[in-house]
Amino acid sequence: MTTWQERERAFEAKFAHDEEFRFLVTARRDKLFAGWAAERFHLSGPAATDLTASVLAVRDGARHDERLLQHVQIALADHGHHVPPDELTAALDACAAQARQQMLQSPRAPAA
Repeated sequence: MTTWQERERAFEAKFAHDEEFRFLVTARRDKLFAGWAAERFHLSGPAATDLTASVLAVRDGARHDERLLQHVQIALADHGHHVPPDELTAALDACAAQARQQMLQSPRAPAA
C-alpha cells in the first residue's frame, strides 16, 4: 500500500469517527434537553416519557436544532407552559456542552 493510500484510509477513518462522535453527542444532547424540559416544567411519568421519545424522534439533518426547539416549545405549550425561545436555546446550548463533556470523558456510557 502506498503512502498516499494509507493517508487516504486514515482520513476516511477519521471522518467516519468524527461523524459518529457528532451523532452520539447530538443524540445525548437531545436526551439531556428533553430531561431538562421535563424537570424544569415538572412533567413526570408518561408526560416526561412521551416528551423524551418525541424529542428523540425529531429527524437529524439540516435545521435539526430549529425543529427540535420548535417541537419542545409546542410540546410544552400543550402542557400549559409558554417558554421564551431564548430560554430554550440557552438550555439546548448548555445540554450540548454537557453532552460533549460526557462523551469525551466516557464515550460509551449510557446517556443521562
